[in-house]
Amino acid sequence: MHSNPLSLGLSERLLTALGLLVLVLLLAASGWLWRWDRVLYDLQIDLWSKPPARDIVIVAVDEQSLADFGRWPWPRGLHAQLIDQLSKAGARAIAMDILFAEADLHNPQGDRQLIQAVAGSGRVFLPVIMEQYRLGGQLVETLPMPELANVAAGLGHMHMQLDADGIARGIYLYEGLGEAYWPHMMLALLHWLEPKQWPIKRPVAAPTRGMQAIERLDYRLIPFSGPPGHYPRYSYSQVLKGDFLPDAFKDRIVLVGVTATGLGDVLPTPVSAQNRPMPGVEINANILDALRSHQTITTSTQPVYLLASGLLVLLPFVLYPYFATRLVPVVALTLVLLVMTASLVLLHAFHYWFPPAVTLLGLLISYPLWSWRRLELTVAYLKLELGKLHDEQQVLPARQARRDLSAALEFLQRLMPLRGWALYDRRGRLVKQWGEALETPYLELARGQWRRQGAELWIELRQAGDSCRLGLRWSRTEVPRGRTLALLEDFANRYDQLDEAESTSTLEQVERRIRQVQRASDRLAQLRGFINAALGQMDDGLLVVDSLGLVVLANPRAARYLGREEGATLTGEEALGLLQALQIHSELAWPEVLRRLLLEAQPIRFEALGPGRLELYLQLQPLDLASAGLYGMIVNLSNVEALKQAERTRVKMINFLSHDLRSPITSLLALTQSRQALRGSAAELAQQIQPLARRSLKMADDFLQHARAEAADATSFQDTDFVAVIYNVIGEVYAQAQLRGIRLEQHYEVEEAWLQGNVALLERALLNLLGNAIKFSPRDGVVSIHLARHGDRIECCVQDQGPGISAEQAEEIFQPFHHGEQSEPHQRSGVGLGLSFVKVVAEKHQGRIELRNPGAPGALFCLQLPCEA
Repeated sequence: MHSNPLSLGLSERLLTALGLLVLVLLLAASGWLWRWDRVLYDLQIDLWSKPPARDIVIVAVDEQSLADFGRWPWPRGLHAQLIDQLSKAGARAIAMDILFAEADLHNPQGDRQLIQAVAGSGRVFLPVIMEQYRLGGQLVETLPMPELANVAAGLGHMHMQLDADGIARGIYLYEGLGEAYWPHMMLALLHWLEPKQWPIKRPVAAPTRGMQAIERLDYRLIPFSGPPGHYPRYSYSQVLKGDFLPDAFKDRIVLVGVTATGLGDVLPTPVSAQNRPMPGVEINANILDALRSHQTITTSTQPVYLLASGLLVLLPFVLYPYFATRLVPVVALTLVLLVMTASLVLLHAFHYWFPPAVTLLGLLISYPLWSWRRLELTVAYLKLELGKLHDEQQVLPARQARRDLSAALEFLQRLMPLRGWALYDRRGRLVKQWGEALETPYLELARGQWRRQGAELWIELRQAGDSCRLGLRWSRTEVPRGRTLALLEDFANRYDQLDEAESTSTLEQVERRIRQVQRASDRLAQLRGFINAALGQMDDGLLVVDSLGLVVLANPRAARYLGREEGATLTGEEALGLLQALQIHSELAWPEVLRRLLLEAQPIRFEALGPGRLELYLQLQPLDLASAGLYGMIVNLSNVEALKQAERTRVKMINFLSHDLRSPITSLLALTQSRQALRGSAAELAQQIQPLARRSLKMADDFLQHARAEAADATSFQDTDFVAVIYNVIGEVYAQAQLRGIRLEQHYEVEEAWLQGNVALLERALLNLLGNAIKFSPRDGVVSIHLARHGDRIECCVQDQGPGISAEQAEEIFQPFHHGEQSEPHQRSGVGLGLSFVKVVAEKHQGRIELRNPGAPGALFCLQLPCEA
């Protein structure tokens, strides 16, 4: 049972797709490609740049401030002055990115001033941090000192999540120990400014001091507006000195933090160029800007990420089968570009980040994986089918089981005038020989090509994995050429065995299969040529018709029998329309014939008349799927015109024997028993018997000569001068022509015309032509004889002045026992074998006889025969 390549391809495609799906899901779940996802994200965020919000201002503890106020930390009274200054300047909210966790034991007055400033402002937000007391110790939440926390407008964590590569890209909106109850300080600030628009999802609970893990919720990526220094910044000392415009802080959100080198939290971000990290206070400005403009980026959850990645890598295996092989790389590249574009659109238009690295890798792998598996499947299938093709019985004779080389040579020596042959191995040792001895050739031999050495032909063949040399000897006068040489070439092709292992040892597997397919294709082409040649040389017409009535195979002879040109292509035409050109000798109509064949599987045979009154015998046989590979029928059209003509000739011969030949004999018998025979004289009886006896003798002689002409053998022909044949015949009919007053005109364009022939048959054929011309010409008429040469043929034409022969009888007059139209009773003195005899003689001499002017008065017969150069 043959494997279905479609089912194999489908199962292979499913297995390949599942394999890639498992690989992609493993990569996605393990996060092995996180670094590439971060790179792709950073490249896109770097393009996000936008103008900073106008109402966000940074007050920075910078190098100038340190120079003005001394080393850090500063007295808290200084911070109280800053808060009072900003409050008086109309700041809408103040976020202090400075932790005041413990009381200042050396300056309690500064603590009181700070608490009073925070309480008096009513708009100050303070941070909460999670930290460890020592390495490996427990996590604790560090809040501002209680007196300060109680008067602050709000508290929030300030933790910035660092990725594995140490770059800050996002935050958790909620974070805490044991429970994520602390909102980010920027979220707490927005909630204080607009409670309805920015509700806090979790109420602030009292901190716990137990050994608890940190809990985080609602991770968001931050689209940084620009590189460090993007937001407007005032120096701490500048603000305390009042060195700013009156409305510089009016209705603005002020973020206070440390930017001086070596102090505070400074983190690398996706927009940190030239190794310039971003201070925490400026990171908070970006967070506030992104939250307020609803541009924080949500990341894919793990289930959604796995599901989308899996579906996207399966997409190529759905699309690839619908595209040509040359377009599959374009499809793969298009999918890669679409995924990258979709990721970009989701990020910038919908603020949603889908990490594409795993999907892109899967799509890039899909094409080579698809190609590899398809190539493996193709090679395996080709190997399987080529094995089946090799094991099956071959139709071509050249591919069938070979005869033994010695037996094949014995067959050749019966066909050809060989004087001897010899077979040597590659070491020059004689293996087999026959006839005259042949020495090892001195010339170089080419594999599978005959080379001449004197009267010998030599060739190198591959037999049983080893090379050998074969030589054939002829006589020096009988050099092989034409079909003899072609037969030897075919012999060499059949007995030169190519070693598969040797021929493909240096080739890789795919190229080896390609070579095998090429050889199989060549064999199929030879098979098609073999079938076409065999069908084309058939005397019968052949049509193979499918179950829908369409011709799927036809030979040239069928086209001619159906009234088309012999080279016309019938494939694809409707069989019913073609067959209706035939008049069938049956009570069935063509639709009924086809119904019985296709539906009832009944073979049908009958006679029919084709175009031009061609007599055909039709044999129609049904086909079925099991035996022929398709449902339908085969129509065989045999030309039975010759058989029918032979049958008619046989009937005429029987009539001749029963009537024409018996009639004179019966008359003779009647005369011998009549009163005249009993009472009359012998002379009178002889006068009555003579014409009857002559007529019987002529009929028997015509019949005998016709039989001798049909039995003539070309091997007995001799050199004959046709000019001499004409002179002999004219001398024989001269008296007959004189008796009727007929003048014989002779025109010879050659003096000699030599050919291989039978003199007696040629003379009798020419005698029949001249005798008919004299008989049918009127008295005192003219009969002309014209002899000419045309290339390698001579042509002898005889023309009379009789009534001529009609076009309807032009072909029938050369049939045996046929009498032309006669106007005088005495003209029917023969049995109709004269012109038939001429035709048989012409064909025996490889020539022809034809009537040149059918329907015209004065019949013109031309006899053409091959002659020697």
